[in-house]
Amino acid sequence: MQAALTNRSLLVVSPTGFGKTLCFQLPAMLRQGVSVVISPLKALMSEQVSSLLRRKIPSSFINSDIDADEKRLRYRLLTNNHFKLLYVAPERFFVQNINEQQLLRSVRPAFLVIDEAHCVDQWGRDFRPEYGRLKEVCEALGSPPILAFTATAGQEMQKRILTSLGIPDAQVFVRGVDRPNIGLLRWSVPLDERPQAIAQLCRVPMPGRGKVMIFVPTLKIGQALQNYLAECGLETPFYYSQLGNAWEREQLLKRFAGESRPKVDRIICTSAFGMGLDIPNVRMVIHWQHPSSVEDYLQEFGRAGRDGKASVAVLLFDQRSSRDGGLLQFMADRAVENARLPPHEALAASNQKVAQIGRMATLATSRECFRDSLVGYFSGPTRTARRSFSTWLLELVFADRGVRQQRVICCDACQQRLIRRQGQLAFVRKVLSE
Repeated sequence: MQAALTNRSLLVVSPTGFGKTLCFQLPAMLRQGVSVVISPLKALMSEQVSSLLRRKIPSSFINSDIDADEKRLRYRLLTNNHFKLLYVAPERFFVQNINEQQLLRSVRPAFLVIDEAHCVDQWGRDFRPEYGRLKEVCEALGSPPILAFTATAGQEMQKRILTSLGIPDAQVFVRGVDRPNIGLLRWSVPLDERPQAIAQLCRVPMPGRGKVMIFVPTLKIGQALQNYLAECGLETPFYYSQLGNAWEREQLLKRFAGESRPKVDRIICTSAFGMGLDIPNVRMVIHWQHPSSVEDYLQEFGRAGRDGKASVAVLLFDQRSSRDGGLLQFMADRAVENARLPPHEALAASNQKVAQIGRMATLATSRECFRDSLVGYFSGPTRTARRSFSTWLLELVFADRGVRQQRVICCDACQQRLIRRQGQLAFVRKVLSE
């Protein structure tokens, strides 16, 4: 907040619940005029605007969910300076309606906020190319300070985000990457034995009726795993894009959250849908294989222990096989191919995805401390920073200290003796019993 109020552009990397939203909403309130917030999902826009309006903070969003009359009204209010925050998707600046383009680009905001800034890097080429044109948007808006926020971006991704946004000298803040309440286990299991390993893990008692999430890379693998667990007497729903209609998916989420019956204590999910789950008492997250980047892994295993209590993340891999990486590379190639990029951009996008997969594979198969490797990937060498009095005062007033993270045993590399003597399940039981 201090950096923003001195007109510095910045990038903040910090987990959900660590106050990123406050870091742009409060500076926006303290400055004259409107601040424009780039947000990737309509549901997020609606949720944040509703929260602001409940606090009597004038704000709005413009997207395809509102009709033409309502859109005209909101633009009129915008041009008359009635909003403090306006939420839009990046595509809004490139709509076919020239009048709407001109209206939006005529705004001279106090700040341009990029929420979920990892989308600039992950979607800027092959999925939503407008994320790669936000530097152009910023210039059209008069080059206000850019405040970018994300829950996950390693050091190289941080540089790519800042370069894409045209703010290479922005101040970068990284905090809260370590989750000391989650024990980290890498378990080498051949591909054909993973269903049995997952069944064993699902039979470990979860304290306090805690939940289990199982991430799978494809629909085919998820369905096969669901069938195997059912044969073992471990009925487990599969949450994915083609599951029934929106109402059915919502009902499954309510059952998993304990808000509807019959309750569900385990769920299989694809990465895209699992990331939408925010259940505080998930005690164990299992990965069928490592995901395509360290950033994705941090987000996914971070579904565990959001209440701060002891939890465990289990990452399955095969030290003797490259099949995991081969599947991810195939999926990455398909994504690049479907984007229909110019040849030089397609090659750059493909090379970037190969590098990300390789870095995650290296961490998954390394014998070094997993926690230190993950924290170092995002933060670089550990260094102690002295906080100013004003920073201390802001944290004292605004920081949410309701969730304290319990510290558990670290990782498989730090507990080699236990694992050699008693096996991987002993590691899991020890973490969950703390």
